[in-house]
Amino acid sequence: MVNKKIGFVVTTMVVALVAAVITLRFMWEDELSDNVPDPHNKKTIFGAVSVLACILTFGCYGIFIKSPSVQRLKIDPGVFQVYLSIGVSATLMCVAFYSKTHFQPTMTMVWGIVGAALLVPCQIFGYIAINHVGYAVGPAVWAGLTMVISFVWGAVVFDQPVNSLAGSIGGLALLLIGVGGAAACQSDAPFRFLKRRFGYDEGEREGLMSIQTNYGTSLERAPAVSMASYGVGLGAAVIVGLLNGSLMAPFTYYSRIVTDPNAAISYCVNFAAGISIVTLPIVFVWFLLKHGTKWPPFHFYEVGLQGLVTGFYWACGYFLATYATQYLGSTVGYPLTQTCILVNGLWGIIYYKEISGADKIALFAVSAFIIIGGAAVLAKFGTK
Repeated sequence: MVNKKIGFVVTTMVVALVAAVITLRFMWEDELSDNVPDPHNKKTIFGAVSVLACILTFGCYGIFIKSPSVQRLKIDPGVFQVYLSIGVSATLMCVAFYSKTHFQPTMTMVWGIVGAALLVPCQIFGYIAINHVGYAVGPAVWAGLTMVISFVWGAVVFDQPVNSLAGSIGGLALLLIGVGGAAACQSDAPFRFLKRRFGYDEGEREGLMSIQTNYGTSLERAPAVSMASYGVGLGAAVIVGLLNGSLMAPFTYYSRIVTDPNAAISYCVNFAAGISIVTLPIVFVWFLLKHGTKWPPFHFYEVGLQGLVTGFYWACGYFLATYATQYLGSTVGYPLTQTCILVNGLWGIIYYKEISGADKIALFAVSAFIIIGGAAVLAKFGTK
């Protein structure tokens, strides 16, 4: 589980990445303006730097969901979301203050509220997915779907030109194949199929006699994760993919109204305000549906800090993703940020030991690289 030393190192890395990107943004402010020629491709370079920083940040965002206190107390997703939302709002406001960007209550704030209304349920279901299928498989499933949905928004809704429709469809197909493979890593179904079809001997597989579940207990290999838990986690990851893939749509609408070079930062201010507005109503409905009139305990002293830091990580990743979208487009920029699944996978396999056995780890690795390959194809054919 995550200890204080690892948390400090990750937090320091995230702060350094965000500060570096903001500093570079102001160093290149003139070159990155919309109406200025870009002979040295600085806009593309800045977008790529933002993508890389975002990958590292998003890859670490959920590590405290697996912290001992959160797992031991079985914190309700709505409770954790309250702390996460506070962390997101506070972080984005600090970024705006550092960038000397101020909130202006105009009609453009509507897009911040819309974005927040997508984020809150997205994070609630993300928490559920991580707890049921793990930090490797959950993000892999929703990241692949996020790339597909984001591409559809960019190419179909926003009419962003694509270089090759056939190549783009091929990239989307690879993404879906990779998502299917990643989803299968927590199930023995693929290996049972191999046994029936090709006489594959399950007994020859090494390291599958036990697997660490999301609560840290050792179970017999079959099933590694109960089908009910697997279904809940997979369904939650699919919902996250649909919501997460639409998360940049409000920013794109906003940036078409606010053409200022610092649109990404000013949107984050509106987004933070939107989170403050929508979190409590959505969580209130969640509590009523799940618990009725008896609300779950909030355990502030035990898990409040973990929730706030998780919100800080996510907010930093989202801020970087807005730059990636602004300078590389919805068809390429935001989908590329979802290749953070490699970082998620390393946490899940090496640190949390969620997936054991050479064959399951190999299946996850192949699936992750198929998703990366699909993203690369989209990067090549998905934009002009």
